[in-house]
Amino acid sequence: MRRLTLAALLAPLSLPAQVDATLGRMTLEEKIGQMTQLTIGALPDSAHLRQAIVDRHVGSILNVVDTALSLDGWHALIRQIQDIATKETRLGVPILYGIDFVHGANYTRGGTIFPHNIGMAATFDPDLVRQVGEVTAREALASGLPWNFAPVLDVGRQPLWPRFYETFGEDPYLAATLGAAAVTGMQSSGRVAATMKHYLGYSGPRTGHDRTPAALTERDVREHYLPSFRAAVAAGADAVMLNSGDIDGMPVHASRHWVTDVLRGELGFQGVVVTDYADVAFLHTRHHVAPTMRDAVRLAINAGIDMCMTPDNYDFADELLSLVHDGIVSERRIDESVRRILTLKSKLGLLAHPYPAESDRADFATAVSQAVAQRAARASITLLKNDANVLPLKKGAKILVTGPGATSLTMLNGGWTYTWQGTNASLFPPGVPRLLDELRTRADVQYAESAAEAASAARQSDVAIVVLGEDAYAEWIGDIDDLTLSEAQLRLAAAVEATGTPTILVLLEGRPRIIRDVADSARGIVMAYWPGMEGAGAIADVLFGDVNPSGRLPFTYPRYPNALALDDHRFTETLDRGFDRKPTAFNPQFAFGTGLSYTTFAYSDLQVDHLKVRVTVTNTGTRAGRDIVLLFTHQHYATLAPPMRRLARFEGVSLAPGAHQVVTFTLTKDDLAYVGQDGRPLFDPGQFDVIVGDLTRTFTVDP
Repeated sequence: MRRLTLAALLAPLSLPAQVDATLGRMTLEEKIGQMTQLTIGALPDSAHLRQAIVDRHVGSILNVVDTALSLDGWHALIRQIQDIATKETRLGVPILYGIDFVHGANYTRGGTIFPHNIGMAATFDPDLVRQVGEVTAREALASGLPWNFAPVLDVGRQPLWPRFYETFGEDPYLAATLGAAAVTGMQSSGRVAATMKHYLGYSGPRTGHDRTPAALTERDVREHYLPSFRAAVAAGADAVMLNSGDIDGMPVHASRHWVTDVLRGELGFQGVVVTDYADVAFLHTRHHVAPTMRDAVRLAINAGIDMCMTPDNYDFADELLSLVHDGIVSERRIDESVRRILTLKSKLGLLAHPYPAESDRADFATAVSQAVAQRAARASITLLKNDANVLPLKKGAKILVTGPGATSLTMLNGGWTYTWQGTNASLFPPGVPRLLDELRTRADVQYAESAAEAASAARQSDVAIVVLGEDAYAEWIGDIDDLTLSEAQLRLAAAVEATGTPTILVLLEGRPRIIRDVADSARGIVMAYWPGMEGAGAIADVLFGDVNPSGRLPFTYPRYPNALALDDHRFTETLDRGFDRKPTAFNPQFAFGTGLSYTTFAYSDLQVDHLKVRVTVTNTGTRAGRDIVLLFTHQHYATLAPPMRRLARFEGVSLAPGAHQVVTFTLTKDDLAYVGQDGRPLFDPGQFDVIVGDLTRTFTVDP
């Protein structure tokens, strides 16, 4: 007799009926297997795969072993896995494979690589972020990978944190807007699931080190860290990955308050909750809130997790089975999680079509995808300083180029590029240009490596470009204790600047590194973040004026290692050291929103009428450009000390020379509210300012 496949059995049924029919046929062991996720590195051969899928009923696999696979490699692996799952198991439920495509298809060789999120944040362009999400999803499908562990929605308010570059910056409104756009783009086909991560407060560790405690009040969490996740839930995110750290002593993956009461109850999230790597075991071995692994599993299940990224053993499954048999965890609770997992598999089409579709290959690394990456890299480049219009450069100029970033591909692409750490440039596609290569196509360039050589060459040059920054890293491998850029790089820049030759600093950084000692003497400073494979060309295009820069800094760039006040700081954070404690100017190296252009823009006629704000933007320069209009609000007095300003709206405006445009923003009282001490939104009527550029208007809002 011919064996009926799962797809054939379920074909006539609706999605909920498909899920219930499959769940109803499962044993307890099969259900718990669906809640277990293993890394592919723990399954080195077909025997281990069969043990996991057939004997232990594992429902999800993730990751790569050491390096990115080719498109053919992914297809072969996924076919092998799905063959076992659909043909050798009792119910034939396919495997849900997850991957960290955090800045494009970074674990498929030859995939399109975009700027990391911090660079995408500098574009202040939700539509561009959505397009990047769409391309990433198409290339994920081309690879046969339907579950993406992205976007990161943590808010970058602790610049030491080594995952800072994965965030959309420090501002909750910006992160929420761009995060929702990323989710919308990734899930636009209905065949790829986005995963908002890492819920919640992960990016605010006290020490700045990865996976360490966050000293945050509930009010701070709700004010700054929750809005991006709230927006992503509203955008329909299918999955969430939990914070590996703790908030005020409570690991989030053990917190029923944050996972069930807030995420599911308050935000209304209905998708799959997965833990991060080995985090359930860490409740016992690292956090020390669970005396045994059994206690750790009980805490995590009671908190509300659906799937445990174990990632390399069956301890979670064994302990959970024991807890159910002993009546400590109910099978009904197991059914809740398995229903969500099966719903996601069904929604993505896996129950009917578990194999990679050959037709999806056509969407991999296309000219259209490359054009989006190029546009994203160009839009991210942020001009921070341009004294005496040293930029753009003349193409006939004699130029010295020096600094480690000039010849490094890994400093252009950062972590999560073909390997976890992103430090193996040998895996990069052939022909990817370094910045030095791109500059040599445009001018007479001399390259020097040492400080002495660079200083000597600078004296014979019209201008010097010093490319500084950080090499690639990911997660805790990038932990540091001092934001100051390395002494060798600062000495190199200082030696070049001391020659008197106009010097331009190009920064390739995953987080703001202190450059105070060389910033003032530099004539130009260009922040490029980690711009991806198209980064070298984009930087050169900006330096030579082929592209007019439009990026804006999505974080506050500190001047000193311990002066880490943010844009939404309080008045008392600006008081001087005198006995009368007078206020001084907020004095970071560069303020949030800083970004220059090769043209000039002027704001005029700022008006506020019943929370409708209008301002006229005029291009007063000589070339076309894009301006990002940032609207901030400030409340004069409130029950709780108000920030000096908060970003409320933004809009990009492209204008020809001499052209103007009226930009209109509509605010609501919710935009003027803040989180009270009870954790709920609080609106205090009274006087407010709207701030656009150098213009301010005061208005009153009644109760």
